Amino acid sequence: MRIELVNLEDTKGAFDHVYASGELDLNDERVRLTKPARVAGRIRREGTKLKISGTIQTEVEVDCDRCLQRLELPMATEFGLEYVTVDEYNRLHAAELSEEDLNLSVFDGETIDIDEIVREQLLLGVPSQVFCRETCKGLCPECGANRNLTECSCEQEAVDPRWAALKELK
Repeated sequence: MRIELVNLEDTKGAFDHVYASGELDLNDERVRLTKPARVAGRIRREGTKLKISGTIQTEVEVDCDRCLQRLELPMATEFGLEYVTVDEYNRLHAAELSEEDLNLSVFDGETIDIDEIVREQLLLGVPSQVFCRETCKGLCPECGANRNLTECSCEQEAVDPRWAALKELK
């Protein structure tokens, strides 16, 4: 979904969109949308900056980092972004950038791509590590069995190959 800035009423505008299944590609193989994603927010001009704020609500499916079991995570995230044109960014860069200016994004001055904002915010909202439960035992490194479901008969005393030579010194 693209918003053309010439269509904004006065200096602010509202947007609301529901992404149907398959409409939004997250470009991340470990995160999949399982329910429609709803994004709603406001765009407003403040001088040379364009400020966008809003919320995103959906549910995503991710794999447990230990046992690869699929999990569904509800996601509700708020965002606030600032955009400037390339010319304005270059003008700011010619002067000294403040810490506040480092959070600016650049756009073409005519349209804002809401799809890219939603994709970015959803991926940022997924935890870096996801576990099906705190006590997840993971997969056996020898046979690949899910240790949460079955006990494997593999040797549990595997030696790290980097330390194997030290075992020979005994």
